[in-house]
Amino acid sequence: MTLQRKITRSIKRNLSFYLTGSILTAITVMLLIGAFSVSKSLYHWADVYYEETKIEDGSFQTQTAISEDELKALENTYDLTLEKQEYVDRTYQDTRLRLFAPTEKMDYYTVLEGQDLAKSGEILLTYRYAKANDIAVGDTIELDQKQFTVCGLIMKSDYAVMLYELTENVPDKAGFGIGILSREDLETFGKRTEQYSVRYGNREMEKAFRTEIYEKYGTQEYLERESNSRISMIYSEADDLVAEFSLYAPIIMIIVVAVIAMVLMRMVKREGKTIGTLMALGFRKGELVRHYMVYGMIPAVVGDILGVSGSIPFARLFCEFYFQLMEYTPYKVVIPWNYVCIAVLFPIVVYGLVSFLVLNGALKTDAVALLKGLQKEKRVRVFRNSHANIRLLYNVRAVLMNASRSMTLVIGIAVATLCIVLGGSFQDAWNNLLKEKVPLVMLGGQYEYGFKNYQTENPYGGDAVFDVSFGASVDDSRFNLIGYDKDNDIFHETADGSAPVYGEYYMTSSAAKTYGIEPGDEFTFYNTVTMQETRVIISGIVQNDVLQLILTSKENVAEALGRSPEEYNVIISKEKLDIPAELLQKNASLEDYETQVRTLSATSGIVLQILKVLGVVICLLMINLMSGMIVEESSRNISMLEVLGYRDKEVRQFVLTANHLLVPIGFLIGVPLGYLTAYSMMTSAAKSSGMYMGLPVKPVTILVSLGIVAVAYVLGLCLAGRKLKKVDMVESLKCPLE
Repeated sequence: MTLQRKITRSIKRNLSFYLTGSILTAITVMLLIGAFSVSKSLYHWADVYYEETKIEDGSFQTQTAISEDELKALENTYDLTLEKQEYVDRTYQDTRLRLFAPTEKMDYYTVLEGQDLAKSGEILLTYRYAKANDIAVGDTIELDQKQFTVCGLIMKSDYAVMLYELTENVPDKAGFGIGILSREDLETFGKRTEQYSVRYGNREMEKAFRTEIYEKYGTQEYLERESNSRISMIYSEADDLVAEFSLYAPIIMIIVVAVIAMVLMRMVKREGKTIGTLMALGFRKGELVRHYMVYGMIPAVVGDILGVSGSIPFARLFCEFYFQLMEYTPYKVVIPWNYVCIAVLFPIVVYGLVSFLVLNGALKTDAVALLKGLQKEKRVRVFRNSHANIRLLYNVRAVLMNASRSMTLVIGIAVATLCIVLGGSFQDAWNNLLKEKVPLVMLGGQYEYGFKNYQTENPYGGDAVFDVSFGASVDDSRFNLIGYDKDNDIFHETADGSAPVYGEYYMTSSAAKTYGIEPGDEFTFYNTVTMQETRVIISGIVQNDVLQLILTSKENVAEALGRSPEEYNVIISKEKLDIPAELLQKNASLEDYETQVRTLSATSGIVLQILKVLGVVICLLMINLMSGMIVEESSRNISMLEVLGYRDKEVRQFVLTANHLLVPIGFLIGVPLGYLTAYSMMTSAAKSSGMYMGLPVKPVTILVSLGIVAVAYVLGLCLAGRKLKKVDMVESLKCPLE
């Protein structure tokens, strides 16, 4: 006789447990491998593609043009590569096109369809823009009354994510595209915007280089590659993906661990005499522990197999979704086998450890006691001599006599509720952002106009301000310094209701939370162009959770910039202004931001729906598993009730409604846990994005979550009811329970 002969019988007897544990483990493994695969694929693609196309390390604009000879001199002096890029913005059929000439040293494009430029009169368009606007290779488009033949479709490396403005968060692949023309054709469009791209050979000389170009040519803005979301968004999306999906794994595994512990303890209790017999026959405790550990390890092994099998198509699906953020390019799904091994070993190690600890404690009873059946049933003295409803008494005692099973069900329902509430609360947060926060993105204005060059006269209206990016010395992160006039329509009140003192420094609540600043604290920042530091005292906080800003007088900003306080580069207005398009680098409205938020909300909705579906699946599996255990353990009682004349409906009410007491408890625990988890995730995301969405607790969200749990619960009871009908009355009454 060997212990292995019992395994098949035990699996059949506890099939619901193995199915539930295996499915939940498979979901965990699939999510982990899928998330890591997509993240690795994004990183791999970006690293390879950016290196092949020689992506820039930074870009900048200057007031004074740099000649070719001066560019060569700077390259030799500071061990770097410089290239001037020129572009013009034009409108084509209600869409925006940014026209470039081909680069020679960096930021190359890739031809995806058709052919490269061969002659004047030809144009290359970005792939997704062309497809979205039904433009094919060989078609002709008209720009400024000039005809251009589309010879090919491309992807431009420094516009991997198609953002018209860097302040945008959502690519507009249909409404914004890049066109590549010959340099001769580009020059026919008149005045062009100039910018310079740089790749460093020696980063130690970067500061000296940036100082010189500022002093000689008047650098207006310097943008590092890491701060250029057209390039870096790929990496941030990859990091966020891993962070989000890695959260699900421990949540799901908490349930499986609780179920394994309960089932193993139940198994040892049920097979007490068998175990005692085996001990009497010479089996050592260690052998029995290892044998029963097999049962706890089955969900890990089966779940690993299913999870790894499902992770490949899951990763492909998610790669397709995330790569749509970028321009079209062939990509490869990269499976990080080191992380696959971790994801596979994780449940094996955890389940194995839990199984060992549970069994090691449960098998401390000696063989004689086990053989005599001295493992006494737990007696519950609740409601003794009570005249309460007999069904209620039965259910309460069933719950208390099976504390481990009851606790496991509560944990499962709590986790399921957590997932459902988490999805609903995030949607509420997006709605709150749209309703309460987005109106603050323009400091009370409706329109924002950013100029290509600093201006001195304002014949247009609105509030002319300095709006310049600076670096925080504490962590090198970026924020914007706003310089406003004393008479303005954008800043009249601090968070505590007091009026601001002109000339002092005020920080938005978003930036204050990020940097841990309170009124009266010192804050140090630096000019990203000159690298010169400035220390200031923050006098107060401005209630604005979406913008990382410091507001102060124009004179203070002018001093930090080394410019005249009469100048400005941004106009914020409550009315739409008539400003020549050729002067503008940015033309945004509050409506544009609202559209971006709605798009982001719709995109994140996929993940939120996954959360809700996951919650429903967990709820169904747990109800089915626990109800099945109740039916199995109560088979003798079920048969007795049937003998006494109780109908099937009445029997179900006696046996299965014990869960009525537990599901509400699990739900009440899961609701606050869901909100705490959402708050933690939002706080973590806000520290990197600077956008604090807010988390309103809406009764309707809680009620909807309750409805979802209730429906899942009813479906689970229906499945369990089928098991109850299969109880053999004769067999159950033939012999007593062990």
